Amino acid sequence: MGIWARIVLLSLLPVIAWGIYRDGQRYDSGLLDFTNAAARLSSLAGFFPEQVAGLSRLGEMRRFGKENLHEYINGHAEFFIGAGFKELMVGEYGVPGEGVRPRVVVDLYDMGKPLYAFGVVTGEGVSDAREVAIGEMGFLDSRGLRFIFGPFYLKMTAFEDNAPLEAMAKAVVQAMGKAGGQGVQTFRFPEFGTVRATRFIKDNYRGLDFFDQVVERSFQWEERVVQAFIVGSSEQESREMESRLLAFLQKEEIPVVRREEEGGVVVFAVTDPYEGEWFFLREREQLIGAFGLSVEAALVPLKRFIEDGRATQSRKVP
Repeated sequence: MGIWARIVLLSLLPVIAWGIYRDGQRYDSGLLDFTNAAARLSSLAGFFPEQVAGLSRLGEMRRFGKENLHEYINGHAEFFIGAGFKELMVGEYGVPGEGVRPRVVVDLYDMGKPLYAFGVVTGEGVSDAREVAIGEMGFLDSRGLRFIFGPFYLKMTAFEDNAPLEAMAKAVVQAMGKAGGQGVQTFRFPEFGTVRATRFIKDNYRGLDFFDQVVERSFQWEERVVQAFIVGSSEQESREMESRLLAFLQKEEIPVVRREEEGGVVVFAVTDPYEGEWFFLREREQLIGAFGLSVEAALVPLKRFIEDGRATQSRKVP
C-alpha cells in the first residue's frame, strides 16, 4: 500500500469514530428506559416490608411483565393477561442462613383496575377457601392466602405449616396505604335466590364482542340456576349497552317484548332459541339482566331491588 493511501485511511479514522459514536446515541426509548423501569421496580418493591412476622426478605425482588410472565407461571399467564394484567412483583421471605428455600412467597399483581383485581380473585377460587378480613376481599385456603386491595391482587404461598400469612398480609396492606385503596368492589343484585358464585368477565360475555366488563352472579332459584348480570358504571354506558344489545337482537331476529311495569320500570323480555328465556332492563347507571328466568317469575325481587336502590339514592340527595 502506498504512502498516500495510508495517509487517506488514517485521515478517515476520526470520521468513522464520530459515526459510531453518533449511532450509539440513537436508541429506542421504549426498549431502553432504565429510569422508568427503576421507578416501577422501586414503587412496587416499596410494598414489601424488609422484615415482617419474624421473617426477612430474601434476595432480590423479581419483576415480570406481559412479555415474560409465562416464565413464572407457565400455562396460566394468559389468564392474567386476558384479565388486564400490567405487571407482577415477587418477593421471598424466610430466615437468613437457612438456605435458599423461602418459607413464604409473595406475588403482587398490578391488574390496573379494582374491577380487574376482583375478577382475578374470584376466578382463582378453590373449594376449601374461607373468607378473611384482609384488604377488600380475602380468602385463606390450603394453598395460602389471596386478597385484593384496590387494583392489586396478592397471593401468599406458604412452604411450611402455620406460616404467619395473615400478619404478613396486614403488614403489606399497611405499606400500600392509599396506593391500594382505590375503590372497594361492591355489587348489588336482585335477590334471585341463594348466591352460589360471583365472577367478572372482562370481554365477550356470552360470546358477544360488545358485551364487556360484566359482573355475573349465579343464584340457586328453586330447582334451577339463574345467572344474573350487571354491566356499566355510568348512565351513558348503560344506555349504550342497552342500544347495542337491542340492535343485536333485532339483527338476529330474536323476539323481544318491551314491558312497562309499575313505577315506570321498562323491562325487555327475550325469548331466545339458544339461551331460553331471559330479560334485561336499564336502571340508572347499570344494565341488569338474568338468564334462565322469566320476567313474571322475577318481578317481585326485581321491583324490591329497584325500590331499595331508588330509596338509597334519594337519601343521598341533600
